[in-house]
Amino acid sequence: MSSNTYKPTEHGGLKEDGTPDKRVNSEHGFGGQDREQVSEIGRKGGQTQPDDIYKPSEHGGLKKDGTEDQRTRSDHGFGSRPKEEVQEIGRKGGQARGGQQDEDD
Repeated sequence: MSSNTYKPTEHGGLKEDGTPDKRVNSEHGFGGQDREQVSEIGRKGGQTQPDDIYKPSEHGGLKKDGTEDQRTRSDHGFGSRPKEEVQEIGRKGGQARGGQQDEDD
């Protein structure tokens, strides 16, 4: 960008034609929250989930109803494959999965 670029932030939030630039609006990006509230959220470390979310991985792999959560099993996903094989698949970006899948089935 050149130094002659018009910046709405330097002109009261107005575009060159005089209309408001919505990107400069105080509600843009903050969802109507005030700056202090957003700053406090940021200071908490970017927690993305509320504390009251039940996580089977923190309860021995059991769901709230007491049944096993299949996603926490060691044989879910790559868990049943040897470590070296998983690493090789990762190195190839998953391209080899199709051929290897036929061999394993």
